[in-house]
Amino acid sequence: MDPDQPVRSHFAGYALLFGYIALSAGLFALAWRSWWWDYQLSWPAHAVDVAVFLAAVYFTEGAADDFTSPFLAFFAYLMLASTFRWSWRVTALTGLTATVLYMLVGLGMQALHIEMDIYRFGRRVIYMLVLAMVLIWLGDRRFTLIAERFVEPPGATDDRLPPLDEALRFAMAQIGARSGAIAWADDEEPQIELRVVGLDRPRSILGPGELPGEMPFPASARLFDSKRRRVLRSTGDGNFAASRNQPDEPLAAFCGISSGLALPFEGVTGRGTLLLAGIPGASVDHIALGEPIAREVGAGFDRQSTVTLVREGAVTRMRDAVARDLHDTIAQSLAGAALRLEGLRKWIASGGDPEPEIQAIKAALKTEQVQVRALIARLRRGEAVIPDASAASSFGKLLRELSSYWGIEAVLQAESRTTAIPGWQMHDLRQIVREGVVNAVRHGAATRVEISLAERAGMLELVISDNGSGFSVINQGTRPRSIGERVDQLGGSLVVESGIRGTRLHIVLRADGA
Repeated sequence: MDPDQPVRSHFAGYALLFGYIALSAGLFALAWRSWWWDYQLSWPAHAVDVAVFLAAVYFTEGAADDFTSPFLAFFAYLMLASTFRWSWRVTALTGLTATVLYMLVGLGMQALHIEMDIYRFGRRVIYMLVLAMVLIWLGDRRFTLIAERFVEPPGATDDRLPPLDEALRFAMAQIGARSGAIAWADDEEPQIELRVVGLDRPRSILGPGELPGEMPFPASARLFDSKRRRVLRSTGDGNFAASRNQPDEPLAAFCGISSGLALPFEGVTGRGTLLLAGIPGASVDHIALGEPIAREVGAGFDRQSTVTLVREGAVTRMRDAVARDLHDTIAQSLAGAALRLEGLRKWIASGGDPEPEIQAIKAALKTEQVQVRALIARLRRGEAVIPDASAASSFGKLLRELSSYWGIEAVLQAESRTTAIPGWQMHDLRQIVREGVVNAVRHGAATRVEISLAERAGMLELVISDNGSGFSVINQGTRPRSIGERVDQLGGSLVVESGIRGTRLHIVLRADGA
């Protein structure tokens, strides 16, 4: 205690000081125990603070009180309190009101000839105005509460559901809640997934109609107390609204939560809510913090949905690629072996020597076995196992194998200036050529297939033509499925021409495979 203070009316001054301290302690205890009264008494408490500030001016202003007047610290407290609790507009109103009243008190003391330094008093008015403008500027750019990033641990949840348990623990840790629940309703599913922590209710799936009301999730972040019929909700513009209506919280009632914090959130695949209970010192600040937490949970669910979608797309593409490779290699090879065995049966029936044909079939099957092993190696290690190669070196060996296996003439016409083809693109081109040759033999009874490859203006032109009978039916838009899918995957174009003189496939691709 400063023995020189208060300057006047010692008993009244100390009575005001201790009374203000007692009132502040009582309000602090009440605010810690009840978020409702913390919000409802915020304006009356602010008015009391301004009144005590003005009274302190009367009790402490004197002729020699340079370092004892509480005006600067008290005024800064008033401004900061209004900045953090409300907005820059309230801060401006507080600063203007306190400054004007401060001037009126000073002028009144001067008019009553109460001892004070009027010049120092005037300087303090300037200080107050400058400080008010600075804090109003800060209030206009008041920081936004940001929650920590919600990151789903790898393998923490079932792929078909968002990370509900992890999201609930994340929100509880951010708020400091002792118990909680999270509910999620997928837009494509009728049920609601429920997870709880610290509550006497197991995780469950709620069917349609198990929760009363058409909207089981709250529309905005809110603190609620069902027993006392109190609700404090966010209005969405940084402000809050209190009401004494019975809270419409069917999910909280189902979980046995009578009071707590409700945080709705949304994702691209559904919507949900977080219920947090047992929050020490719950206040309006928890609503402000809860809103970014809810947004972060929704964003985490969206990221998980994106990862799942990408994974499913990759699996689908891989499944289609494996199906095409199996069709173009094993299935076609087995079909060719069946044809050759049928021919061998007829040859033996006519009295021919089967040994040369058996050896030829054996060699052909051995070659196909090598192809199958190469396919397995490619699937295990990736497409990089196929080196870049020229058309002549890659297609030449392939056509010799196909000629031997199917007993036809396969001819390659490739320009010498054709650049090396990337290995991953070469695999698809080889499979296209293989499928084209096999189709010509099996479906068109061709005896000669000609492969032409040229590079023009950065484009690869691949032409597969045969002397077979063509397709039995060729409708508008009809094309070989496997070849068409590979061309589409490479971003190229395919034109099919078929008639009694044979079939011609004209394929155009980017030379770099882009």
